[in-house]
Amino acid sequence: MTLTHSLIGSLCVMFLLSVSAVSASVPSFVTDGSGLYAPNLAQVTKVSDSANIAVVYLDNGLDAGLDIGMTASVFRGSEKIGSVIFVATEQYQSAALILELNDNRVIEAGDYVQLNTFRNS
Repeated sequence: MTLTHSLIGSLCVMFLLSVSAVSASVPSFVTDGSGLYAPNLAQVTKVSDSANIAVVYLDNGLDAGLDIGMTASVFRGSEKIGSVIFVATEQYQSAALILELNDNRVIEAGDYVQLNTFRNS
């Protein structure tokens, strides 16, 4: 076997390994038929409110397109309650700090968050 054949064989093996690694990390929203884009939504499961800090725990994370440093608006029905910033994210859960609340509202389990996004025109 020549050096060229060895090199080509090695490259093919590396390519197949990289393809399998990529397919293993594909979020479920790509493969479950719900569309190419993440839903960018999560539901509040719990709020931990102490004297110094309020943390909102959510039922979605990286799989929904949520990541550390992103901000989101909090809604109850169609009413905006406030905004949060993500401080911890895992595949299917995340945590956020409350940035602001509208009209002395409180965030409760069952509320939902949607990422704040903008569009360049």
